[in-house]
Amino acid sequence: MPAQDPRIHLLQAGRSLAECEFLLRQFGGEPAVPGLIAQARHHCDQAEQGMHEDAETAATLAILRAVASTFALRQVVLSNVCCDFDDDDGTLLNGLGKHDSKGVSRPLAEEAVLAAQAALVADPHDALIPLYLGHALTWTGDQNAAIAAYQEALQRAPDDHCARSALSYLHAPPAKEPQSETSHPRHAFALLRSAYWINNNESEDALFLFTSIADVRTHLAAVLGPHTSSRSPYLTGEDLDDEGAELALHIHRPGHSITKYDLNARLHENTETTSIDWTGVPVDELLEPPLPLGRPLRLHSRVCFPHD
Repeated sequence: MPAQDPRIHLLQAGRSLAECEFLLRQFGGEPAVPGLIAQARHHCDQAEQGMHEDAETAATLAILRAVASTFALRQVVLSNVCCDFDDDDGTLLNGLGKHDSKGVSRPLAEEAVLAAQAALVADPHDALIPLYLGHALTWTGDQNAAIAAYQEALQRAPDDHCARSALSYLHAPPAKEPQSETSHPRHAFALLRSAYWINNNESEDALFLFTSIADVRTHLAAVLGPHTSSRSPYLTGEDLDDEGAELALHIHRPGHSITKYDLNARLHENTETTSIDWTGVPVDELLEPPLPLGRPLRLHSRVCFPHD
């Protein structure tokens, strides 16, 4: 891609927001979030300056801006207002009025609503943004609008337990019952999922999006071996030896069932390297239509970001 391609900036914005998402799930990680959000917004501004008439890129930009606004609100609620706000349960109805007497979170809540609404105009089919719109509306106390947003989120992602939990909290019926897992309806991509224990009390469940299966193989080759200090800190062969550890590849193709590969069962480890047997995995398959570069998605009740 050319050096000024706006998609490069969208990827960088997504990288900063992915780190935000991780920190917001960790106790005490919130102080670092504002700086990362500022980085993400800078890259969004740079992307907008170099953007041409490309609807998918414009939609990705709007979605990233909405995610940044939601994370900014979430950080202030957690750190300054000291209330719960997460992707497992949503947030408190009218938390702004009941718990934020100084109105610290008000401008951020208003911004999050506007950014989410703009993203829904840019991409009327996205499953992530209705959920985040519901969170912001719940915090401001607009119960009816929040219910409508969460019901829309469930229409688009019926297995999203956060939207379902939020509707239960707001005493509203869910839009539909959960369905069996199906591929993403519009984009083809590879999802790498790793789950393992960090220690006896903490576990990590990481989800990464890739535009090709070959990129997954390249990434895991760098992460798992050879056994050097340069390996990624998020995953090692030793992590995958633990009981309950998971390393799975899910391939999404619109109109088809999700193809799943248990990569943990394909591990080969010796004293120097850990490798994966890719026999039977369509590593060279071109995934079409491709996931737009930098586009986050809502999968497994989590926001997932592309891995570059």
